[in-house]
Amino acid sequence: MKKDIVILCIGSNQIVGDSVGPMVGEYLKENGICAYVYGTMTRPVNAKNLSAYVDMINSHHEEATLIVVDSTVGDKAEIGEIKINRNGVKPGGAINKNLPRIGDIGVLGVVAKRSKSLISTLMDVEISVVERLSRKIGKLLIATLSDKAI
Repeated sequence: MKKDIVILCIGSNQIVGDSVGPMVGEYLKENGICAYVYGTMTRPVNAKNLSAYVDMINSHHEEATLIVVDSTVGDKAEIGEIKINRNGVKPGGAINKNLPRIGDIGVLGVVAKRSKSLISTLMDVEISVVERLSRKIGKLLIATLSDKAI
């Protein structure tokens, strides 16, 4: 049986539409979730340092359940929705990064409509959309891991 819960919040603190992960990490730390949390607005986990974090998690939390939080794009009607994947996430897909799939569970916040110019799209996302979505994901994770109703 897996013992620890690790939440890896991936994203950038430089691009609004890619900041769901770090904002969720910030929210979880501020609200004292009973889990290890990596990735916040002050210490983001992104494409540059992701493999170092994954290596560290694999060596320090061998038996842990890894929940990965990230931003994603989708259809216009999906903006503001949360998508849950049972096989983690493939980070960096929106910006054509070829990174490996990671995590046991993926929690994705849909921030914008899919487009050809994804970087521009992610830069144009309204911060209020990301903030609402981040709080929603944070509350969901806290309630799920503490067995409290939302």
